[in-house]
Amino acid sequence: MSALQAIEYNLRELGYSAIRRRYQYADVLANDQASCIVDLAAFTQLPESFRSAAFGVIEDCGENVPEAIKARRALGAPLFLSISGQRVSVWRVDAKRVPRCLDTVGLDALDELFAHNASRWSPQALHRAKSLPPSSPQQLDFVDLGLLPAIEHEIQTKLHQVLGDVLRELLGKSPEKEREQAAFLVTFRLLAAKILKDREHEAATQWARGDVKAVLDGIAAYYKLPKSQTARIFLEREQLDAAWQRLSNAVSLQNISADTLAFVYENTLVTADTRKRFGTHSTPRQIADYVLDRLDLSRYDLNALRIHEPFAGASAFLVAAVRHLQDLLPTDWSPEKRHDFLLPRLSGSEIDAFACEVAMLSLILADYPNANGWQIQPNDLFEKQALAQALTGSTVILCNPPFEDFNDRERLLYPETARASVSKARFAFMSALEARPEALGFVMPHGFLRQKQFSELRAKLASLYKSIELVSLPEGIFQQARYESALVIATELRGTQQQGEAARVKSTQVLSKDRKAFLETGEPTWSTTATRPVDGSELWVGPLDDLWEWLADAPKLGQFAEVYRGLKWWKQQDGVSENPREGFKPGLYRPKESLRPFKLLPVIRYLSFRPEDLMRPSPPKRPWHREKVFVNTQRISRGGWKMSAAPDLSGLAASQQFFGVWPLEGGFSIEALVAIFNSPIANAFVSEKASERSLTNELLKELPIPTTLNEPELSRAVADYRTTLDALDEGQAVDEAELEAKLRRIDELVLDGYDLPMHLRRMLFDYFSDEHRPVPHRFSGWEIAEATDADLICSARERALARGMRMKLMDLEAAGGGLSLEAVAELLDESASKIADLAQHESLLAIPTDTGLVFPAIQFSGHSPIRGLAEFLSIFPDRNPWARLNYLVNPELRLDGRRPIDSLRSGEVEQVIAAARQVGEHAAG
Repeated sequence: MSALQAIEYNLRELGYSAIRRRYQYADVLANDQASCIVDLAAFTQLPESFRSAAFGVIEDCGENVPEAIKARRALGAPLFLSISGQRVSVWRVDAKRVPRCLDTVGLDALDELFAHNASRWSPQALHRAKSLPPSSPQQLDFVDLGLLPAIEHEIQTKLHQVLGDVLRELLGKSPEKEREQAAFLVTFRLLAAKILKDREHEAATQWARGDVKAVLDGIAAYYKLPKSQTARIFLEREQLDAAWQRLSNAVSLQNISADTLAFVYENTLVTADTRKRFGTHSTPRQIADYVLDRLDLSRYDLNALRIHEPFAGASAFLVAAVRHLQDLLPTDWSPEKRHDFLLPRLSGSEIDAFACEVAMLSLILADYPNANGWQIQPNDLFEKQALAQALTGSTVILCNPPFEDFNDRERLLYPETARASVSKARFAFMSALEARPEALGFVMPHGFLRQKQFSELRAKLASLYKSIELVSLPEGIFQQARYESALVIATELRGTQQQGEAARVKSTQVLSKDRKAFLETGEPTWSTTATRPVDGSELWVGPLDDLWEWLADAPKLGQFAEVYRGLKWWKQQDGVSENPREGFKPGLYRPKESLRPFKLLPVIRYLSFRPEDLMRPSPPKRPWHREKVFVNTQRISRGGWKMSAAPDLSGLAASQQFFGVWPLEGGFSIEALVAIFNSPIANAFVSEKASERSLTNELLKELPIPTTLNEPELSRAVADYRTTLDALDEGQAVDEAELEAKLRRIDELVLDGYDLPMHLRRMLFDYFSDEHRPVPHRFSGWEIAEATDADLICSARERALARGMRMKLMDLEAAGGGLSLEAVAELLDESASKIADLAQHESLLAIPTDTGLVFPAIQFSGHSPIRGLAEFLSIFPDRNPWARLNYLVNPELRLDGRRPIDSLRSGEVEQVIAAARQVGEHAAG
């Protein structure tokens, strides 16, 4: 038996049935369209693809085996075997690094090698391992979870270009609506035909080499679709031929995952115009996968599972669910058996008939090579009770709803729905909560995280689900949509006996600077976890919550200044002039051309004060002639630096793109206000609190301002900095290090006024790391002393321990409230002095308050303390009782997200002690 035969024999013994000799596939990681060949490839299941590839085998490839394997990474197999004479080597394949040799054995020891690794190399084990998200701590050490995202990113990039070329070929220069729909439908048929052709499916043998008419008719017959008569009316034969030729000669689809093709198809056809026309919207693959990963469908009874996607668009969530469910099914099931299992468990609804067809075609692509049968129902979900009926019986609801408010026509068309909510997204979310699914995953407007209009929904969410994740997404995540959005993922539906339990909330953020990385890998910027009261509407845990808690009692800007927007006109062209005119006054029009931190630029326009031009009567009545501060109303960047402010000492007016801020008598000076607005505190505040592109004057009035401020010194520092800025603008040689130092001095004086402790300063500065500050010179950040062990904050856990009394009381509420010394004595049938002694010797957790000791109720089980509590108290590194309580009642990643107190109550004492010790080691490091 040859080495290749011996490897194939052992793979079959492990359970591999999908094994291919001399397997050829496209090298999508290469710049050209070259193909690769491996002597043998084994797949965990059919159909073959980079997603199901498990092993690649090459033999006699010369001395540079690592490079030969690296050149074949696009196969998608995490393991390669190389044959050299009578020896076989095992290699781990990495996304970026050179493959690493794990083992080498002689041919006589090959059976033993496979037997030793049987449990890890089985089709089931490798398939599950490859299905894990890249951040999973449970991955096998020889599976690089970055490999699949790297392959998929290249596939999406290249196929998106190809399909875009095909569409342009079909659309011509000025497509009409009917022609555009025809082009999209033909693109699907041609793409489906190429899949069958590249995979050498027997159905394609009859027409694959024929003309484009035979191809279109053949694919329509295979999938039982209507013949493309529409295409022949609106598309010329020459265009169809050219499109098919372009696609036929493109990268081979033999080894490409079907669900990847579905996402590429869906994303290619969603343009700004088609989104508006047909109601389709594009949900990126990483968003859908992120939600499905967090929901973890394996926790549900698959036989009873029912997943519904309302407002399905192109069914991005359902396409992702197809793959996630297929990964959970036995690997030896045939594609037909998996198809029959999935059909009744996935459904969607969408008002637009074309969108329904797009959704159905996407699911067909994701389910190669099976025929149709998917349940995507055309349904006007805003009709009375329509959405409620569509969601009835759903186990999991996945949704990216429309974000728009109901317009005047729609309010007349759907009176009951519009009365329930002016917002379409709010109505969809409300309906999903009323359906009480076991889990839900929603895309929502970013305001859901904090805005008051969503507070009722947040409270309802916390009352229904024990586990919630909120994800803040930056602008630009969604194709053709420029808004910021959020994900809401909820699991663990409460039973009737769990209504009082606190909710575990995980807050996750993707910053603008990490948007591209998130779309490539699904990895967010940061996450933190806390508990929230069951009836609470404040769920979001922000990265600077400790800072805002510290400043909760600080004075607010609205106490010391008036804040108003500038002028707004019915028609912009009537409100602005380059030259003086009757009824116009000098002013500023655009912040981009006239506003810079600490300085106005000499770009003066003339603004109309004529009543017939003005949309609102109030702005022209403001005291524009007085000295004031100008601040932009629209954010100046997507990052943390959202504001610029400069003094106006010459009585200029301004458009609605500016706030005018007038200090009240006895308040701060103009220079002090300018320094506060340009400070990291103010910018972090609006960055954290604003949910839209525009800032509001009400938000600015809530800005915390310093309690004490050395105004004379600050005014001198601002004047000194502005003088050097003027010199820079005049073209004089200026030392940028000097400018940077002067700006830091201004920040230092402002922060001194807030009396921030060192760890909060460090937290604030970390928030702005890698952020470009909008000043005309370099700014490399702030200088701060090295942290000591006392103020070192290493993780979200330690940040939570620094929070103020409001957060501490929330922890106590999560612990079931507090019992008095007398109540505990009665509960344990001991004297009050004995209980006090137990607390002093750390056998009980007691929190000193103004009215005496308070004992968190959750530490007791029946008439005794829970087992392991005293041992935990003796080893936990922080002696602060509030810190101990915070650790016990918040989810702990080292305990798989469970609260330590719950693990203690379940008898998992050793696990809790081990986790608590690690917290101490981490904090000390």
